[in-house]
Amino acid sequence: MNFFKVIGLMVWKDGLSELRSRENIASMFFFALLILFIFNFSLPLDQRVAQTLAPGLIWIAFGFTGVIGLGRSFLAERDNDCLEALLSAPVPKGALYLGKLLGNFLFMMVAEVLLFPLLVLFLNLEMRGNPALLLLVFVLGTLGLAALGTLFSAMMVQVRAREVMFPILMLPLAAPVMIAAVQATAGILHGSPWAQHAGWVSLLAAFDLIFVVIAFWTFEFILEG
Repeated sequence: MNFFKVIGLMVWKDGLSELRSRENIASMFFFALLILFIFNFSLPLDQRVAQTLAPGLIWIAFGFTGVIGLGRSFLAERDNDCLEALLSAPVPKGALYLGKLLGNFLFMMVAEVLLFPLLVLFLNLEMRGNPALLLLVFVLGTLGLAALGTLFSAMMVQVRAREVMFPILMLPLAAPVMIAAVQATAGILHGSPWAQHAGWVSLLAAFDLIFVVIAFWTFEFILEG
């Protein structure tokens, strides 16, 4: 079967399943709202403090929201006994990974697009930078988290304590993505010149490329393991 057709079918399958159940996006969004309310009521922030802490708070919310959705990534295949079918299907296993990655990325971006205006409102943030650059950082950061999360979700799908093991394994490796995303977001929100945070954006893109390539080539061995 055509490589890109396999990717499209995986995205279509996950998207259709999510439209019917609304399970992943709903759980991610309401968990993010919980984090938002905790931030809002536990941190009496003025405008200056909010502007300083906002990048870290944004990516804490995005990161832990992503963990909720990514940890459930392969549960539908496991619960419906589809993992064996995926293994035996005469299709490139890397295409299965990219299809699942793209679906997870889209679900995370939808949750973040819904969440970010609420973060701006509750934290009383002042947008000083270019919104297009901020969106670019969100896309790159989310792609890095989704690349790692999709791989580790496949690795943990048969593990009984996956709810505990998944974040323990994923979050330390996701630290470079989170740090680069926070630094780039801080520079854009504060309206700093592009030269001051361009390096962080480039580093974020490099991490994404490394994680996607490594996960693509190792996915078949993880599925078979």
